[in-house]
Amino acid sequence: MTAAAAPGRLIRMARGKDRPRCLILPGAGGGLTPYLQLSSALGGTHSVDFVRPLGLMPDEEPETTVAQMAASVLGIVEGAAAVPQLVVGWSLGGVVAWELCVRLAEDGHRPDLVIVDSSPLPRVPGPGEDEEIRDRMTADLGPKADPRTVGRVLGTLAAQAAALAGYAAGTAYPGRVLLLVCSPYDGDGREAAVRRWRELAPDLEVVRLDAGHYDVFEPAHLPQVAAAIHEFQNQDGR
Repeated sequence: MTAAAAPGRLIRMARGKDRPRCLILPGAGGGLTPYLQLSSALGGTHSVDFVRPLGLMPDEEPETTVAQMAASVLGIVEGAAAVPQLVVGWSLGGVVAWELCVRLAEDGHRPDLVIVDSSPLPRVPGPGEDEEIRDRMTADLGPKADPRTVGRVLGTLAAQAAALAGYAAGTAYPGRVLLLVCSPYDGDGREAAVRRWRELAPDLEVVRLDAGHYDVFEPAHLPQVAAAIHEFQNQDGR
């Protein structure tokens, strides 16, 4: 099934009449649950949308490059007349968000962009990291998950991992960018990632978070994330 034909990929998470649109793009796996509280926190000022990745539903094939992912998201938001003023992406979603905003800038749009612990450099997983992620994903599905659902999730995850391994950001984005960096700041290639983002984003703000990569949206850390995003928005008088 093509991106254009896949139903239900654009999900409204918070509604607000005449409020600016916010688009959330998920990390690998693409489940909705980690972003529910984030959308609630942002819903006081924005109408919040979420785009799920291809590959999670029957008869869908996952996309295999970041460029494909960004192009299909662009088609969805343009087709729904839902071009955002704020784009938030975590991990894989951060680089898809970057490429989406680069494409939107070509059409005269410059959304504020929030990147949560993403790297513009090709992904090189640490020992056992991919296995840990797969275990985490299958555990989240529960002990009685349909094997076909598990297969689709793991197949999508494998395609996303390959996409990140083959991706390197190469085009600058002229809009405002907030980079939220998880702990430890000096580990997992984060310093190199920040240096490269600074080269690509002339209007970049960097905020360090207390959270690690996988617990950044947990209730203990969400207030810090939400506060950083709100402060970033308010700097522009919004």
